[in-house]
Amino acid sequence: MPRCFQIVTPCLDSAAFIDDTVASVLSQSGDFEIVYHVQDGGSRDGTLERLEHWQACLENGNFPILCRGIRMTVDSRMDNGMYDALNRGFAQLGVDGDSLMGWINASDRLAPGALQTACDVTAAFPDIEWLTGRITRLNARGSLVHIEDCFAFPAKTLAAGLHDNRHLPFLQQEGSLWTGRLWHACGGLDTRLRIAGDFDLWRRFAGRGAPTVVNSVLGQFRHHDRQLGAGDGYIRELDASFTDAMAAHRAAVWAEYRLLSSPKDLGGLAAHGFTGPVVQFVESLGVWKRVHRFPFAQR
Repeated sequence: MPRCFQIVTPCLDSAAFIDDTVASVLSQSGDFEIVYHVQDGGSRDGTLERLEHWQACLENGNFPILCRGIRMTVDSRMDNGMYDALNRGFAQLGVDGDSLMGWINASDRLAPGALQTACDVTAAFPDIEWLTGRITRLNARGSLVHIEDCFAFPAKTLAAGLHDNRHLPFLQQEGSLWTGRLWHACGGLDTRLRIAGDFDLWRRFAGRGAPTVVNSVLGQFRHHDRQLGAGDGYIRELDASFTDAMAAHRAAVWAEYRLLSSPKDLGGLAAHGFTGPVVQFVESLGVWKRVHRFPFAQR
């Protein structure tokens, strides 16, 4: 059976960027099916008209389908924030345990070839429940302005809440994909959070294992003035979500990590769980290879 991807875009008054985001999903090429849902919060700026245009293009055959099939749905209603919209969107799709799922916000992009890369990697390593790519950033005009080095996100540091861009780098949501089984096991997104719901989800996912980092670009995050997480609000919300016990655990894991990483004791870091899986393509052999790396670039 071909792999099925279940992708959701939450949006509200996103006419400036929605075409770019939708096109990045619908133009994916490969041996898979896409079920794509846009959950709109009641836009009044022309977003819904653009979404109707894309649906009409698919229905009329005016957009080339480069995979096995695409189904696109749109729902527009008031919601209680982005994470409520995402939970509603995935519920409307009816998440399948064997699918790979993820979301792409209404200004960001899936990279060309992202979904076929995910198919190839999970075919090579069927035990993968969760994968992500290299951290990348676009400017407001859509120029690809930064591609980060490839490093790992160990389950230990993710579960402790250290990937907050103060201790260790954020895990980029754009291009992250996971199985429906993992989503069901962890209970979806916490709708009490307004901005840092992805950070909370990664912590809970990490309780079941580390994400596999693909040494490739799978998604692209766009910086622009209207994005929800601009400024310090994201950090304040994730800190407020920690209980005293969680904060104490984060501090203890950070102290352990710093003790081993300055100077870098690679053997000690590996022995104490500070590594995570990375896969990269070996061109000379034509295969994907899995290695374990640390949560910083190895030079």
